[in-house]
Amino acid sequence: MLDFFGRFHPVLVHLPIGFLLLAVLFQWMGKMASMAYLRLSVPVILVLGMISALFACVTGLALSGTAEYPESTLGWHQWMGILTTLLSLGMFWAVQRKLPLYINGFGVLILAGITVTGHLGGTLTHGENYLFGEADAGPALPPIADIQAAHAYNDLVQPIFEARCVSCHGATKQKGKLRLDDPVHILKGGEDGPAIKVGDPDGSELIRRILLPANAKKHMPPVGEAQLLPHEIQFLQWWVRSGADFRQPVNALPQTSADKQMLSLVESASQGLAGDAAPGNNGGTAPVFPLTAFIPNKEVKPADPATVQRLKAAGVVVLPVSRESNYLSVNFVTAGDRLEDSTLHLLQGIREQLIWLKIDEMQISETGFPLLGQLTALTRLQLSRTNLSDKTLSELLSLKNLQWLNLVGSPVTAASLVQLEKLPELKQLFLYQANISTADWDALQKALARVQIDTGNYRLPLLPGDTSLVK
Repeated sequence: MLDFFGRFHPVLVHLPIGFLLLAVLFQWMGKMASMAYLRLSVPVILVLGMISALFACVTGLALSGTAEYPESTLGWHQWMGILTTLLSLGMFWAVQRKLPLYINGFGVLILAGITVTGHLGGTLTHGENYLFGEADAGPALPPIADIQAAHAYNDLVQPIFEARCVSCHGATKQKGKLRLDDPVHILKGGEDGPAIKVGDPDGSELIRRILLPANAKKHMPPVGEAQLLPHEIQFLQWWVRSGADFRQPVNALPQTSADKQMLSLVESASQGLAGDAAPGNNGGTAPVFPLTAFIPNKEVKPADPATVQRLKAAGVVVLPVSRESNYLSVNFVTAGDRLEDSTLHLLQGIREQLIWLKIDEMQISETGFPLLGQLTALTRLQLSRTNLSDKTLSELLSLKNLQWLNLVGSPVTAASLVQLEKLPELKQLFLYQANISTADWDALQKALARVQIDTGNYRLPLLPGDTSLVK
């Protein structure tokens, strides 16, 4: 029964707001001789405002007992609503007694009461940032240098939930009794049961509601809130399908070729669209360059279609860097674990258009590295966990347009890396798990003073789900 009456609160709560604002407005406008007649209706409007405010308070109290709301915010909302109702009674008394000073005082207090009560109600309904928060879907993820080395939950799932879900499903508010701010509550689910069904994204209520049409009643997030971006949805689907693991890095979870392409897209999206600052190797912040910064202003002719088709036939992903450009991005994520010289020779056929190249966890021959060095239009190059060495690193010094270089997990030393100062455009260098001693970092940073060096040595807060119980 409480639930039935409580559902009338969102309807009734707007009536006293309108009546009381109108009463105050007519009272003040009626001070002008030409509009003195407006004051005649003020007592009637105040009575209507008091009655509707009373019903709003009763239904609000009923609603508060049927859902989980933050106690502090709920308490203030309730008492401010009751106070505003009493203030309307006070203004009615002052109007009847024709006491101008009291009428004006109660009018000001009613406006303040409506403002505060309404704000608190909006916070309960839409979350803490509903008034000044951005409704557009901005970036949820911080820049990720190597998604395969990232922690699946801490680095990816948790930031997505924080940006898209926690305002309604967090510690201060739980719509449907669902919390998505830590692993324990995620697994527990809400009033409709478990939020995720491990291994089955299609059967997971969380994924199902995200995929509902935007105008559907149960679509999450609600219309007007920041929606999940396509690559964020795809990542969550993969995470649930791969076991919804809260402890493992991405590379420890099962991946198909399509999954690897999707993860590569998530990585690129995080680097190109996330924030204005990212952690640097000294614990401070450094600029994050959008992907558009790595596209030359000078346009080129389209690449040879036959060469592109031969690369695709070899399992290589070839994509334009944008719809408006003929420049290309090449990714070997689905091309096996060894890069043949014959495939590198094919890249020479699109060397004018090729500006982004990603080669991860592959073996490259010593004769292959000079071929890489001939791809002089490259602005971004990723060689994480390859067999790049001090000997072969020098072959990359001909890449004079290179601005972004990822050598995560490569067996290169600081003595060799100082050669990269010869690359005049280099802005960002990723060296997590590189073969560099602690003593060499300062010397390397001085040698590459104009380069942002990212060591990836971040420390994340310990979460409830990161602990283990031994019985």
